[in-house]
Amino acid sequence: MDKYESGLQKVVNLKSYDAQADRDLIATVLLDAVEQSFKPHEHKARRWLKTIYAESLLILLDISPSSALHHLAKKWQKIDADAPTPGQWLH
Repeated sequence: MDKYESGLQKVVNLKSYDAQADRDLIATVLLDAVEQSFKPHEHKARRWLKTIYAESLLILLDISPSSALHHLAKKWQKIDADAPTPGQWLH
């Protein structure tokens, strides 16, 4: 299981009322997923960031999911355009 997925499970299981610690954990989960999504042709983390779970976490941090995903999609497109596709590494 990836870090962001196990982090999401921690968020789901939160029983504390420490708002700042909760926000920090949520931010850490999202940041880990975003950092993983910056690998060329990384589809798993990118797909997860488009789920209702990630969107809900973004909303909890007062971040617009549609705006964030729009900016990330541009970044992913550039990353993928600058990197060879996985099949090209074999030749």
